[in-house]
Amino acid sequence: MLMSLKKGIYSYNEEIIVSNIKKHLDNLKEFTSTKGYGVTRLPFTKEAKQAVSYLENEMKKIGLKTRVDESGAIIGRLEGKKEKTIIIGSHYDSVSYGGSFDGIAGIVCGMEVAKLIIENNIYPEYSLEVIGTNDEEGARFSSGFFSSKAMIGELNINLLKSLKDCNDISIYDAMKDYGLNPENIHYAQRDLNNIRSFLEIHIEQGPVLENHRCSIGIVDTIVGMKRGIVTIKGREDHAGTTPMDMRIDAVEIASKVICKISDIARKYKDAVATVGYIETMPNAINTIAKEVKFSLDIRSTNSIVNKKILSEIIENLNEITVKHNTIYTFDATLQVEPVHMNKYIRNIIEECCNKRKFSYEHIVSGAGHDSLPIGRVIDTGMIFVPSKGGRSHCKDEFTDYEYLMQAVIIATDVICNTD
Repeated sequence: MLMSLKKGIYSYNEEIIVSNIKKHLDNLKEFTSTKGYGVTRLPFTKEAKQAVSYLENEMKKIGLKTRVDESGAIIGRLEGKKEKTIIIGSHYDSVSYGGSFDGIAGIVCGMEVAKLIIENNIYPEYSLEVIGTNDEEGARFSSGFFSSKAMIGELNINLLKSLKDCNDISIYDAMKDYGLNPENIHYAQRDLNNIRSFLEIHIEQGPVLENHRCSIGIVDTIVGMKRGIVTIKGREDHAGTTPMDMRIDAVEIASKVICKISDIARKYKDAVATVGYIETMPNAINTIAKEVKFSLDIRSTNSIVNKKILSEIIENLNEITVKHNTIYTFDATLQVEPVHMNKYIRNIIEECCNKRKFSYEHIVSGAGHDSLPIGRVIDTGMIFVPSKGGRSHCKDEFTDYEYLMQAVIIATDVICNTD
């Protein structure tokens, strides 16, 4: 099939693109520590290194010049007429027991875009980079957006030393074990004046596009997020000999706090709050818990709403812990403001969808993506594709390869038509 553009004509074969995407995703899902139970590819692990090695080899086969930056991101570059660069990609890490499309599909699609441009002998106006970012999810260190924050200069050594996983391993130490030098993280920062735009293809991770029978979602806004870890102190006592009115039970106290979190979030339109991780100490069947830790994740398109929800949760924490004669701590691990995608790029995506006669709609992203921090400082666009049943972050995550192929075509159109 041929497509006429302002800057030339290129041909493509839909079946070949679909086949390539499926092949890569099938191969990449093998790099997991939980085979048979979904994809677990946490940052700075053996599985992450395997994925990076695979992606680098495939990028070289296409004809891209590759490098791995100081954050662990894999980058493949195609020189254009200008040194100024359009970057396309997503993340290669996953949550625990996650799916085989989240993030990684965006990298694979970016590779297919580069492949189309090279095979059609298009000399692009701007240089093109395909990127696979590291630790976007924050599943290991409760933070996230690691490579994208490194790109825009928002990481420092103290932060790398302070953020730790459940085994008390810091990002700083994990990087050293992985073979990266954390002292050089500043070298991952890019010259933002030399980047034309950032484009990310991603599965929707929700049911909207499928329910509306749309193959392309044009992201208008990505929600802002507040994340943190709450630690509630109790007193370790015998479960059988300590009367109920003489206990300081961290689990009981945490339960009261957690139940109230959902009620607080429901007061605000389009806001969500989630507790997804809980850890008790000493985690014994016959001992009253001396400590409970749980995660807090707040999201909304309105930063003021996010602040209000967190404030109410903290107020509730104060009341309940005082009533039970104990203490708590709240350690903030992530705070990002809502970000609007670039209007110029959104308009190009829409024009290309209309020309292709691909069904589309404008959509808000309730999930965080690399486009969130990057979009604050670089012109950024996001293309969503439907998620089967709206499922994501689970083994059943699936997106039809035809939709991913359409996203590749639209992204190629956008890159070739960007002024």
